[in-house]
Amino acid sequence: MRTIGFINWKGGVGKTSIAINTAYALAESWSAKVLFIDMDKQANASYWFEKDNAKGTLGNILAAGTEAAEVSNIPVMTAEEVIQKTRYPNIDLIAADPNLLDINLAILGNKVGRQDNILKEALKPVTGRYEVCVIDNPPDSNIPVLNGLEVMDDVIAVTLPNKFSLQGIEQLEQEIKNYNAILKLKIKIRGVLLNQFISSESCYEVLREIRGKGYKIFPYIRGGKPTQIWLDRVINERKSIYEISPKSGYAKDLMSFIEALVEGKE
Repeated sequence: MRTIGFINWKGGVGKTSIAINTAYALAESWSAKVLFIDMDKQANASYWFEKDNAKGTLGNILAAGTEAAEVSNIPVMTAEEVIQKTRYPNIDLIAADPNLLDINLAILGNKVGRQDNILKEALKPVTGRYEVCVIDNPPDSNIPVLNGLEVMDDVIAVTLPNKFSLQGIEQLEQEIKNYNAILKLKIKIRGVLLNQFISSESCYEVLREIRGKGYKIFPYIRGGKPTQIWLDRVINERKSIYEISPKSGYAKDLMSFIEALVEGKE
């Protein structure tokens, strides 16, 4: 199972929209069996996939890393128990909810055992069922995110064409270096995906700065008012861009990124 994670410590860069549409495209265009993991306590992706609130969530899996699940009143569950079907036959979901905040604090209080590989161990029994796993990450540095980073094969830093978003990537990279040094890991950013790009000198300046910092740059995704209108429909109607407007610039650009990532057209 190849795991792709979208991340930036700056919020509002479009990670969730990119993640859910990427999962849909992989499931439909590549006929891949996809596991989607929502890492964000806001659970926007889980809402979009119409999660079953009666099912367990990522928090139940990570509760295995607490000294006592009773600390957060969240029962320990396996990945098998938590995974739920979505309306798309080829996409399954591990949902999120606000209990991830409590779980983060409870795991930090655990002085016995590792805190970083709980998810990795939990996924082992189910990885053979899926070809791809897509992870939507929050703009946070916490234990759930560390667990997510440890299972990612491709860490994709999503950014808007502005300096605040670039600063988020730089902060992420520094934290990854800290994780690698302390935990003897080999996590690295695969590349940068520039979102909401428009043809302006300001955007090209950011593009040059990204290149100058030595990051690999994937084909960018165009922005503008028409794109925002399409994405609002994606959220409000809970349909992918490929169901609403497969010929839109956003849909085409995202597909170019996926081809570059999956098929090695870089």
